[in-house]
Amino acid sequence: MPNKPDDFPKFTPLDKETIDKLMGKIPLYLKNIIGVLRIDNLNDLFVDQEALYEIITRVEMRRVYFHIYHPIEMGELNEGSLICFWILKLMPFKHETISTPVLNAKIAYTLFNNMLAYVAAKTDRKVNVKRDLMMNTLYAFRYRDLSKEAIMALAESLLY
Repeated sequence: MPNKPDDFPKFTPLDKETIDKLMGKIPLYLKNIIGVLRIDNLNDLFVDQEALYEIITRVEMRRVYFHIYHPIEMGELNEGSLICFWILKLMPFKHETISTPVLNAKIAYTLFNNMLAYVAAKTDRKVNVKRDLMMNTLYAFRYRDLSKEAIMALAESLLY
């Protein structure tokens, strides 16, 4: 049984297919972002492509971690939660009139809510969301130091 670092291959840069697959999920989870941000056009957002690639890479690194250390697959719920975490940390989105921390918190929050709804519909579950709870989540995304695991646990706790 592999149990030494040399027993495992080194993580290598992602292939185009993996990048495209994960990049395709982000717009799916952000379909209503124009209304949330109250902007006229998605072209008003600047996206740091290097930071976005870093987010995708880190999500894939975590998928490998799950494969090695957990008996289950990472799953879309954890994947979406990790994307939120890394958006909050790396702040890949910029806008001319919205401060970068506020913008990225709102984008992560929107992605989180849409991801919950998507996973709930796909798994025939419901989302337990009340306005106060979601406002607290937005506040936490903006001002609290949330870990990857905390965001993943929050996501799981909101589905029933």
